[in-house]
Amino acid sequence: MDIDTISLVQNKIKKNLHSLKQHAIYGVDTMEKLQYIRGQIRSLEDLQQSLKDLLSTTEYEDEVHGDTETD
Repeated sequence: MDIDTISLVQNKIKKNLHSLKQHAIYGVDTMEKLQYIRGQIRSLEDLQQSLKDLLSTTEYEDEVHGDTETD
């Protein structure tokens, strides 16, 4: 998977999380719906963390975060 694809997936996850959180705050009328949305949010946050962990263990880390090494 290349860095551009990972960035696109991360952006999509971020947008979905924002949408779900807004819906949980303003659009939920039952506890069952709230629990379902909370599960979706948790799943997306786990996926987001997995992608960050994957990036930190690959050569993509320097491309994403830049070279922070100093002389």
